[in-house]
Amino acid sequence: MALTPTPAFAVTPKIGVVAVSTANTNRDGTGTIATVLSAGAAGTKVLEIALQATGDPADSTVTIFIHDGSSYWLFDEFDLNNPTAASTTVAGYRVSRRYENLVLPTGYSLRAAITVALTSGVVNVFALAADLT
Repeated sequence: MALTPTPAFAVTPKIGVVAVSTANTNRDGTGTIATVLSAGAAGTKVLEIALQATGDPADSTVTIFIHDGSSYWLFDEFDLNNPTAASTTVAGYRVSRRYENLVLPTGYSLRAAITVALTSGVVNVFALAADLT
């Protein structure tokens, strides 16, 4: 009789966040890349990545990498166009993207970089996730 594996469930909410502001135009995993979220002991399911600018993000792109412990893999990119700078009368630029099948195995992490040095402020990169059991 074959054993049925125990399914993994995303049960422990987890939020990763990092601010990016240093220009890095490389898409090969070199240069300044910040850790957004590291996988839990049984892995982590990432449900959404959201970006929120605190100032003027200029005309830039935020690159999202998956790091397997030794190599960086370009996974996604967010084009920030050239939005109006945040102020007391204008909301800061925000964008998000949902993922149905982004699961980070143990030892993996989600990383981010931005291609242009910001005119002002930073771009906060949020990973909304849950650790697996």
